[in-house]
Amino acid sequence: TLYNVKRWGSVAPNLVLEELDVPYQNLWLTPEQVREPAFRELSPLGLIPALRLDDGRAVFESAAIVAFLTDAHQDHGLAPRPGTADHAMYLAWLAFMSSNLYWTLNLTFHPEPFADGKRAASALKAKAVERSNAIFDIIEGRLEAEGPWLLGEEFSAADLYLFMMAIWAKPSEAALHDRCPWIGALVTRVRERPRLGASIEAHGISKVGCAA
Repeated sequence: TLYNVKRWGSVAPNLVLEELDVPYQNLWLTPEQVREPAFRELSPLGLIPALRLDDGRAVFESAAIVAFLTDAHQDHGLAPRPGTADHAMYLAWLAFMSSNLYWTLNLTFHPEPFADGKRAASALKAKAVERSNAIFDIIEGRLEAEGPWLLGEEFSAADLYLFMMAIWAKPSEAALHDRCPWIGALVTRVRERPRLGASIEAHGISKVGCAA
């Protein structure tokens, strides 16, 4: 069971599940439901996403869920075979995005808990936008040198994770596409994948340049 909130950190796991075409229950939550104490039994910080397993335990953290799903369904080809050098690079890019870009983009939306007052929050948000764009530029360079996908010629779940990062970009996804055309081309190809259209629409993720 995937605990899902529109446009939140469950986007990538949701798209991975759709690409894998494996049975799962998609449980849509509101932000208010996520903040209820019961959800912390699944996710220690009360954060989306969480993936409840058949034995009742829950996997939390988006990158961990993505890696678990692709390892559990190796025959679907959404990641290199575990134990190989290619798989190490897959994990490295997942961790890079989740540890650096995800956190920084979160600050562009919610700097207030980490700042003392509105002026400090505004300054922190500006720094976070600058930092997130610098990280996107690193990924752009990777794609230009090694693309068209993050792992080269092979599409993987890491590209779905990058898609999720891109829709959160500041000042906008469209601005990211203009500045980073390799990322823009990758994100466009993800949008065009046949299995993903309904889920992308369900999350309210618009086409670039259109209102959500």
